[in-house]
Amino acid sequence: MRLTVWDPFRDMALLQRPSAQRRACYPPVQMVEKDDEVIVTAEIPGTAKEEVDLTVLGDTLTIAGEKKLPAEGVNYIRHERPHGKFRRLIDLPYAVDHGRISATYRDGVLKIVLPKAEEAKLKQIKVE
Repeated sequence: MRLTVWDPFRDMALLQRPSAQRRACYPPVQMVEKDDEVIVTAEIPGTAKEEVDLTVLGDTLTIAGEKKLPAEGVNYIRHERPHGKFRRLIDLPYAVDHGRISATYRDGVLKIVLPKAEEAKLKQIKVE
């Protein structure tokens, strides 16, 4: 058995940097499985669709882009909305058909439809 020393000051320092933790999982995503496809939605409000770059390599989906600062020369009283470049790598649970992937962007929500490859689809086997 190995003993671990708890350092409360290290944990408190992490709490004082909530923006670093929030950026680590930006943009927030949701992944839903259907019979023949996987649907990934990502929330990226305030980002122009021209600033979003999607790639699929193997079983990894990458969502990258840049959310620009709304206005320069403004004296913000409070600024909690993230801005700057972002990159999110998402491991896909199944092999996908790269030729049929589609993506739409509406009201700050990016929707990516990833059809499952034939080898990833459920096959019913009849017992004889």
